[in-house]
Amino acid sequence: MQTHTMLRRACFLLAAFVTLCGVASGQTSTGSIQGRVLDAATNRYLNNARVTVSGTNVSAFTNEYGEYRIHNLPPGEVSLDVFYSGLPPQNVKVQVPAGQVITQDVSLGRAADQPIVLEAMTVKSGRETNLAAIAVNEQRFAPNIKTVIESDAFGDVAEGNVGEFLKFLPGVTVDYVAADVRTVSVRGFGAQFSSVYVDGFRMASAASGSAIRAFEFEQVSINNAARIEVAKVPTPAMPADALGGSVNMISKNAFEREGAQFNYRAYVNFNSEDPKPFDKSPGPSKKPTYKVLPGADFDLTLPLSKNVGLVVTGLTSNQFNEQHRSQPQWNYAQGGGTYTPTGGGAVTLPTATATNPYLQQYQMQDGPKNSFRDSFSAKVDWRISPESTFWAGYQFNWYHSFFGNRNLTWEAGTNGAPTTAAGTPLAWGPGFTESASGRGSVRHGTSFRDKYGQANALLAKYRYNGRTWEFDAGAGYSTSKSWYRDTGDDHFSEVRTTLQGVSRVLFSDYREDRPNTIRAVTAAGADIDPYNLANYRLNTVRSNPLDARDEFTNAHANVARELNFLPFTAKLRGGIDVRRQDRDIQRYDTTWNFVGPDGVANSADDNAATFLDESYGPYSGWGFDNVQWPSPHALYDAFKNTSAWFVQTADQARNAERFRIQNSQRLRETISAAYLQAEAKLLNNRLTLVGGVRFEKTEDRGNGPLTPTPGLTLADVRANWRERGLHVDESYDGYYPSLHATYEITPDLLVRAAYAATLGRPDFGNILPLVRANLTSTQANDGVGDLDPGLIRYNNTELKPYEADNYDVSLEYYFRNGGLASVGLFRKDIDGFFETRQRAATLADFTALGLDPSLMEPGVNYVVASTFNSASMARITGVELNFRLPLTFIPRFGEYLTFFANATKLDLDGSAQADFRGFIEESANAGITYSRNPLTLRINANFRGRQINSPQGGGVYGTGAGFNEYYAARVNFDVNVEYRLSRKLALFGNVRNIFNEPQDLERYNSVSPGYARLYRREKFGAQITLGVKGTF
Repeated sequence: MQTHTMLRRACFLLAAFVTLCGVASGQTSTGSIQGRVLDAATNRYLNNARVTVSGTNVSAFTNEYGEYRIHNLPPGEVSLDVFYSGLPPQNVKVQVPAGQVITQDVSLGRAADQPIVLEAMTVKSGRETNLAAIAVNEQRFAPNIKTVIESDAFGDVAEGNVGEFLKFLPGVTVDYVAADVRTVSVRGFGAQFSSVYVDGFRMASAASGSAIRAFEFEQVSINNAARIEVAKVPTPAMPADALGGSVNMISKNAFEREGAQFNYRAYVNFNSEDPKPFDKSPGPSKKPTYKVLPGADFDLTLPLSKNVGLVVTGLTSNQFNEQHRSQPQWNYAQGGGTYTPTGGGAVTLPTATATNPYLQQYQMQDGPKNSFRDSFSAKVDWRISPESTFWAGYQFNWYHSFFGNRNLTWEAGTNGAPTTAAGTPLAWGPGFTESASGRGSVRHGTSFRDKYGQANALLAKYRYNGRTWEFDAGAGYSTSKSWYRDTGDDHFSEVRTTLQGVSRVLFSDYREDRPNTIRAVTAAGADIDPYNLANYRLNTVRSNPLDARDEFTNAHANVARELNFLPFTAKLRGGIDVRRQDRDIQRYDTTWNFVGPDGVANSADDNAATFLDESYGPYSGWGFDNVQWPSPHALYDAFKNTSAWFVQTADQARNAERFRIQNSQRLRETISAAYLQAEAKLLNNRLTLVGGVRFEKTEDRGNGPLTPTPGLTLADVRANWRERGLHVDESYDGYYPSLHATYEITPDLLVRAAYAATLGRPDFGNILPLVRANLTSTQANDGVGDLDPGLIRYNNTELKPYEADNYDVSLEYYFRNGGLASVGLFRKDIDGFFETRQRAATLADFTALGLDPSLMEPGVNYVVASTFNSASMARITGVELNFRLPLTFIPRFGEYLTFFANATKLDLDGSAQADFRGFIEESANAGITYSRNPLTLRINANFRGRQINSPQGGGVYGTGAGFNEYYAARVNFDVNVEYRLSRKLALFGNVRNIFNEPQDLERYNSVSPGYARLYRREKFGAQITLGVKGTF
């Protein structure tokens, strides 16, 4: 109710103001000019071309259709100066009739009296130059600090993942899950603080079933986008939840080109490790498959009439890639213990330290993966009148991936004492680790899962742009579903086995990513073959499907009025914006013991070789060859036919039900906003000011599990726990002012300064109601994770967002040939960082959290722990460099070369409580394009600096030792080549990560040795695409 009242007040104030401003001037016999501005080289109409009446401050910018309108001109001849960065300016003379509108179209890139020549070389070289010009021009005339780029500016992205394109933009980094870009970060902030839009509408993302805000790009295709905007600082007209920045994908429209056009590509996609096009090979699932897979995409621009047009796009992309993982786990705090050897006294064994760790575990993973993407979009553009436009669009995206992860793990254990007096204790030193007798183990594990995703979006927008008034309104509805399946697709997700007869595991001859020599031996020292499945027994099988759904409903309306009674150009703008998001998550996790025909676990008839995956056993990476693997498909077939071989213990049945209830969540979030924004051009249009204030109110309604009892038995859980039985309603609001100033020092040199207040809302997982309690005197697992005795951990549903004051200044120089050089400095003062607090529990806490105080045990120290907003402040300062330039000043070859480079550097400063996890302090990109008909060659490099992840403590890391997890810095090189056979046909190819640079995850502190930093290394091969493309 309060939200609606505030929005009504905002609308009333806006209406009152514009009414006072709306005193109409008397009719005069003035005339108007309208027209469109075309890029002759690419046959595209230009957005944001500047049309100025010569000798005056009267100007207009073209819209996304290339249209401009200038009103209130005196009758007679006037000159128009038409300017677009990187293209030759043009001056045209127009005879303005009194009281009428005259049309004057302009084609840039040629003289006014020249015909458009579509010779192949002109089209190709002009196209490369003009793609860069579009990016430069959009940034030049933007009211705020942002980057704009055409969607094909870096070459072909055959698989359609937008993230592979975004990673080359200044200040943008992408986050990978395996070999796929899943999320994006702006200026180092985590993906949850970087908003993503399509045509200004927030899009639904089921986030792989996680309770996070990050948008995942696997359910959207770059094939639908004409250009992409990355805003670093919001204006009042933009949502304030852009702590790092925001990404907006602008869809193609029917009038951006002159006439109809059909573009297509057909290609094959393959991995450098599996390049044979006509051979099937094992994996990733139970049958041999082709690894060279086809793909195709198209876009059709079809003007149906002068005022109605249609754009249709489609894509199907199929990809196979390898996933080889090597994971050494070092132990910095365990080992030790005491034992009494035969014939001797008690011996105290040494404990590992941060400076002297031992290799506790090594895991090798072979995880081949298939990914299949399909997308379709259709959009109708309607020019109702010269002042009014309407468009409506639909987008559909489908995603399916299968990953068959197969793990082999060697374990040296955490106890340094042998299990028998005659045994050998744990020993380690430079280059070796030898487990204690009876403490070693070797096991298989799998993760076979089918991941599905489907996204639908229906968007519509109306815009009116009159002489004095502007108005636009839009509505959008999008849905996203994500679901994982295993037994539903005829396989278990996980199979576990144990090597029989192992007493000790011996690691030696270390290299960075693995020990070169690994042995599993009996108590007598005899070697056991860990690659022969007949030496293993089956232990458990597991199923963990997931269902998640996300819905977004958007609606907004904006109105603006020219303040033509002022002696300078000015405009007042205001609007309202309401969006609602609904997230629903359901997860399941069920485990069975394998007991075989005799009904007894871990007996002779549980031999794993009975379920050998006979079709899989190739080279598994990291030097491992001829490894035999258990088959999750064969085991599920056995489960369907002989279910008595699989039994659940009482604990497993209880844990499955607890997990189901605790991972069933629902949230509805409604964000209501209103803003006022003033715009002015002063000092002969050299100074542009945009400022105002935005109000946003957030309302959250969530449901989570009600768990009033410990749930120690299945009967207890079923009788007392309630799925989504805990309900919460919370809200918060705030005002977010901003001011942007742009000053033209010279026509080509600009300085910008901006201030904006922004916020970063907490992830849903932090605010959905959840209470986890261990009311016993021993450590317990509640189905989500381990809890210490007496620990009550709950989600703080009153958690408030981060808030930041953002200060930016930049200096930008625009070269006449379409190049750009800029340097920007920014600072973000952030408060409200999240921190965990813990204190003694009270009876009031038990009541408030729905726990029964009668279940408290004597002698247990009960504590409550949760996440709160810290009173401390953090400061992030940064510098951003961006350079893009056609190298025309180089003799002979320079006219064919274009170079770009950008870099971002952050400095993080905050108290010990400031949580900087997810931040990336350094990033950079560089690339060069050679374009001379018929060849175009691009080489692009992407540097992603070290990323801070989560702190590590307890267990192998000890307590308070300062260990942290980081993604290591890395550089990837991509290559893209195109060879034109004719004006309408070309061959193309691209290679992503051509040197197969690994992705490293590290864990260390300030004193741990360098050889023990690596925690996980992943290699995915180089991804290669070859194909043909054309247009007609």
